[in-house]
Amino acid sequence: MVELLIRLKFTLGRHTTGGTRWLTVILLVGGTAATWFLAVAAASDAVRSNLLMLALAVWAGSWILGPTITNGVGVLRSQYFTLLPLDRNRVGMGLLVTMFVGFGPAMTLVSAAALAWHAYASDPATLFLGLLGMLALVVFSVSLGRLVFRALGAAMHSRIGMEIASVQWGLIVAGLFFGWVAVQPAFVAAGNLTEQGLGGTAATVLSVLPTSWPVLAVDAAASGSWAVAFAWLGAFASLTVVTVLVTGRLLAPSVSTRGVRRRSRPLGSRVLEGRRSWLPDTPLGAVVGKELRSWWRDPWRGLELRSALYAGLFIGLLGLLTDIPQVMLFSGVFAVLIMGMGGANMYGHDGTALWLTVVGQGRDTLREEVRGRQIAIAVLIAPLATLLSAAAIVVSGEYWAAPYVLACLLVFVGVSNGLAALLSVVTVTPGVDPHKRVDANDTGDNQTQVWIMMLAVPLLSSPTLAVLVWGAFQGSPWWSVPVALLNGVPVAWLLGRIAYRRLERRLPETFTRIRYGKEIARQSLPTNGGGLLDQLERGALATNEEIKPTGS
Repeated sequence: MVELLIRLKFTLGRHTTGGTRWLTVILLVGGTAATWFLAVAAASDAVRSNLLMLALAVWAGSWILGPTITNGVGVLRSQYFTLLPLDRNRVGMGLLVTMFVGFGPAMTLVSAAALAWHAYASDPATLFLGLLGMLALVVFSVSLGRLVFRALGAAMHSRIGMEIASVQWGLIVAGLFFGWVAVQPAFVAAGNLTEQGLGGTAATVLSVLPTSWPVLAVDAAASGSWAVAFAWLGAFASLTVVTVLVTGRLLAPSVSTRGVRRRSRPLGSRVLEGRRSWLPDTPLGAVVGKELRSWWRDPWRGLELRSALYAGLFIGLLGLLTDIPQVMLFSGVFAVLIMGMGGANMYGHDGTALWLTVVGQGRDTLREEVRGRQIAIAVLIAPLATLLSAAAIVVSGEYWAAPYVLACLLVFVGVSNGLAALLSVVTVTPGVDPHKRVDANDTGDNQTQVWIMMLAVPLLSSPTLAVLVWGAFQGSPWWSVPVALLNGVPVAWLLGRIAYRRLERRLPETFTRIRYGKEIARQSLPTNGGGLLDQLERGALATNEEIKPTGS
């Protein structure tokens, strides 16, 4: 069965386009080269031990974070095998074994082989400990990465789990934006690493991590303490076995019973009773109410909203801890930008529920649909981001920055809102339908949307940014606030108009793309030429990965 699963994995992989595949290969090769450089260039056995602890911890961390950032682990999903007459635990272990076949595990094994080199260089008699530790490290790192990724998806079915997942996503996004602030001291000291290694608190913390236990076992054996060496290696082997068993259990197919429990009263009636006073009894009001409830209650949509706020908070804390108040002051602005990126695939979030819009389309249905989504996003993110920015200004005491922060908030809310609506239509990427979601990023890949937002938001906000610079030199930054309103509101209105006009012309094609995947969607687009929106759609088809099985 394992052989068949491995063959199936490679077969699916050959028919799957990965936009980040080459970048992943480059990072893996670079990480392997860096690990071996540290092992070979170390000035002494003690320094080599210290540097290997750091390198192995980074590899384990990469296995934990990498699958979340790159939208998944492998191509086989446990629910594919739910209805097959197979032992579920055996299927789970078989799926785990497939994770050890591929370029990533191979590079991890080559990097972990530096431990064997360390053992041989310290004392040839300890080589067998290094080899055993090398194999255990690979098994532990790969299993731990799959365990964390799968546990994150399982946690999404509870409120507490969603908050934990949001914190993790917020940390990841904050690290991607301003992680350089935290690691800059390490780069400054990199020239002395091979001579002195890491000292002080960093070395103490690294020695406690489980990935350092095989290194400690080799060091203890080299110093003659074989009992201590076997104790370290035995503890790590036991932890690895537990990790493998738990991961295999989590990967086992299961039949979910979510949504079976009936409510005594319809949820919609209870919610709307308290909201009719401020939501108009119109199609627009219905869409706004539906979107507000979806963003707040749906775990996968809630993850986007909460992680944006947590990312802004963590970016601010990074600025506070590293004495860069300029970063801290704009934490709310970053939250708005990240929320725009998260909302740039709203129709991918909804999945095939777009069918309701197709069959119920009226004269102004799509206009109210798009405008309602824009209003809901603005209502959710603008007050929270403003509160975050105000707190950052008060904590830092930099009250002079208030007009700059307010202007950036106003223009970024408008521009990112309009872009999110437009990209949700033009570059929509299907994910797994909401009732079938398992993993935390099952809502669809949005890497194309992220890059477009990163480039387009500053470009479309350039009038406000230019007035901000001018106001800074002239001593009158408050002029940028009305300019930000005149910049952000029209951009949001115009991009929203383009979005619903595009949806009016291509609503059946948009639904077909969500329902049947990119291969069918390509048939409705010109192979070359066309307008800017057609080019953006072709770019998303070529770059974004499809998590949803084609034709499912």
